[in-house]
Amino acid sequence: MKKGILYILLFTFIHAFAQVGIGTTNPLADLHVAGSVAIQENFKTNILPTVTNKDEDFKLLTRKTNSIPITGEITRLNVDELTVAPINVFKYQFKNLSYDNLVDFDLSFETDKYIVGIADFRYIGAPVIKTAINDNLSSIGAFVVRVFESNSTWHLEIQNRYLNTTLESDAVSYEFTLIVYDTSFYRKLPIIRTDLNGKNSGTASIIPDLY
Repeated sequence: MKKGILYILLFTFIHAFAQVGIGTTNPLADLHVAGSVAIQENFKTNILPTVTNKDEDFKLLTRKTNSIPITGEITRLNVDELTVAPINVFKYQFKNLSYDNLVDFDLSFETDKYIVGIADFRYIGAPVIKTAINDNLSSIGAFVVRVFESNSTWHLEIQNRYLNTTLESDAVSYEFTLIVYDTSFYRKLPIIRTDLNGKNSGTASIIPDLY
């Protein structure tokens, strides 16, 4: 009879402490946190299960990088409120330029909401006219493909800054993929500048802070 009572008490004790509550005396899960959560080091989750169109109330956890007083606050990401995907891919094509000069094209993506990059660039059309530097060398100028920030939006520059193509109009076409990242998921890291002092190899001046 005493053994039976001991087993019942032991089972009751384990069941009572199977759920842990932080900020609440009535936990509804194995770990129930009432309030905000901040994690300053690595934040890892298990592999997400497959989600179908029939699944409901599926939410994601994300870590804020600008929370106050410290960074690392964990919050729920409500995908129902998103107007764009985390990564957006657009195909662009430009034709009938003046020579090959696309000096400043406003992409209209706001810099505080998006991070923009270029991939799969193609130059199609007339060649650049080479210019002789001396008896042994010729220059093909300096061809630039870049996105840059101006007046709170992302802009595009694709051109040879010093030389032109053989034809003035409809000489070339540009095709590329524009990759647009939503800053709700990704943050823009600072520029790392390193002076190589005329050398062809070196080491980065700083290590990026990824947290």
